[in-house]
Amino acid sequence: MTKYYLRKLRSGIDVREEFWCVKDDEAYRIDVMSFSGLSRFPREPCEEISRTLDKIAPWGDWHELSYEPGKYFPRMARPNSINEPSPGHNPDTSDEYRYYRAKSTGQLHAFVEELDEICRVIHPEGDNLRTYGHATRNVLILACTEVEAHCRKILEDNDYKGKKRGGRFDTTDYVNLLDAMHLDQYVVNLNYYPWLPTFTPFRGWNASNPTKSIPWYHAHNQLKHDREGQFAEATLERALTAVTACFVLLCAQYGWDFALQDKEAERAFLQLIGAPKWEPSEIYVPAFDGSYKPQNYPFTA
Repeated sequence: MTKYYLRKLRSGIDVREEFWCVKDDEAYRIDVMSFSGLSRFPREPCEEISRTLDKIAPWGDWHELSYEPGKYFPRMARPNSINEPSPGHNPDTSDEYRYYRAKSTGQLHAFVEELDEICRVIHPEGDNLRTYGHATRNVLILACTEVEAHCRKILEDNDYKGKKRGGRFDTTDYVNLLDAMHLDQYVVNLNYYPWLPTFTPFRGWNASNPTKSIPWYHAHNQLKHDREGQFAEATLERALTAVTACFVLLCAQYGWDFALQDKEAERAFLQLIGAPKWEPSEIYVPAFDGSYKPQNYPFTA
């Protein structure tokens, strides 16, 4: 048996952390050099883990880690410390990963340019948000297609098998990313239009109704099959929301390597102002004795 724990210690407003490995015969810290008698504790046969942790220190909050140190999920960013703000980082440094991010960023910039041009003609406020036309439809359709591309790639890189024959994915598959990446907790501000409320494109998404529970995506689905009858669904507000969904998926995949911060973020069209709250047990624990290695997310579907 091998288990890993994070010990959280508070000193005033400061919080520090320790990482421990507990085996059958001993427990020791893995984030420092362990010398006998300093950061190593023997375990008696059949000793309860709670007893072992008390023996190490009766104070501090102990959290069993859900994942082995040095492991991460492909295309999913998370903090690697309880002191690192969410969305954290993705440990992948491969060229393929960087190239995909660069191409996706270029597509997002294209969406922003199109929205900026539309909003010079239609002021995005009040009843105007319900305005629709060919330009808003095109942005909505393409942005939702980009959302699908992101979701599909995240699932594929985690070796998720689609529910449909031939591995074809749809929203019944994409919705599995909701819990894995806490997508409904991302909040985005459109700085160019400060009078608009914040956008939470994945709030309300649920597995029982994975298409209709996100209205902007449902509108895109209707438009694909019946443009003439459903043209009025292609509103400016839905186009804006679909583009923020693309932005959220990029932040959720690449973390602070993509999302801007501080003054730079305040000048951008899209600004991340809310991100998931990760439990201490869910963070990516640094690989103290080597490099990070990917492991597939344990999807239950």
